[in-house]
Amino acid sequence: MKRFLYYFIWSIAIAFIVYLGLQLQELVNERGQMNFNPVPYWIYVALFPVVIGLLLRTPKFMLERKERRIQGFDWSKFLAIGIPTFAVIILSILPFMPLENIPYPSFYDPFNLILFNGTTAQTIAGVVFGYTLLNSFKGEERGLQETTSDLFNAVMKFTPK
Repeated sequence: MKRFLYYFIWSIAIAFIVYLGLQLQELVNERGQMNFNPVPYWIYVALFPVVIGLLLRTPKFMLERKERRIQGFDWSKFLAIGIPTFAVIILSILPFMPLENIPYPSFYDPFNLILFNGTTAQTIAGVVFGYTLLNSFKGEERGLQETTSDLFNAVMKFTPK
């Protein structure tokens, strides 16, 4: 019951933060339209999903940290999942950056047209990046070999000889 309440309270908190974030997004959009400056809105649209991804992983991360199970950082997971999703986020806000006289990569134009027509790609990449960032901290996990042998031993204990 204690675990249920922990996750339920976190769910309510995350839902409330998402609600406040969407209200702030509307405010930033209105201000951007009044000032004819869409840059803050697009930066917010690219970065807010990262916060949501971080929040989705935070409850389990806090439990692992409390139990002192975090022992390092899984660089292979971060490099394989985190860096490509971070690249999608960066590529989505690159046109709004004040980078003059810097050529864009040659693959950028068709990539931009396909992925960044809306905000779906940024949202998915942001949530995945935020979640992966906290999920890359290694906990003490037993390997498949150990868990399989434990299961085998448990089954053998209850089988008649």
